[in-house]
Amino acid sequence: MRGILRAAALAGAIGAAALLPPTTASATPDATAAPGCVTDSETEDFGRGEITVCVDGGGVRVTGYVEDLKPGGPFTGGDSGCVAWSIDWQTATGTDSSSSHMACPHFPGGEAYVEFDYDPTESEYGPKDVTGVRDTSLALVFM
Repeated sequence: MRGILRAAALAGAIGAAALLPPTTASATPDATAAPGCVTDSETEDFGRGEITVCVDGGGVRVTGYVEDLKPGGPFTGGDSGCVAWSIDWQTATGTDSSSSHMACPHFPGGEAYVEFDYDPTESEYGPKDVTGVRDTSLALVFM
């Protein structure tokens, strides 16, 4: 049930995208609800990545990378999916979810390997009033 809820939240964050639930449990379940940094790395058959999420003094920073290990469509040995990190946030009003930048090599101009460094609260669709990180997990996203 939690995977379905996470999938729905991630799909809303990236807009009208259909999302399959992450294929494995997170390496950092309920990581922290307090300020600080959380680091996670995962390797799955569809992709791999590393992420560091820091929450401190009202500031949020997300850094890391994602790599799509099965680029292309099903007729070329790929899976037609994108790879991203799903992040469950602890906020002043409860929990919220968002996703990292995605590796989508099957789209024109898309990359199989993407590094990122950003503040998700700067997006109008990003989390607000973040107080910590509850969970991170590598996800396969279908768009």
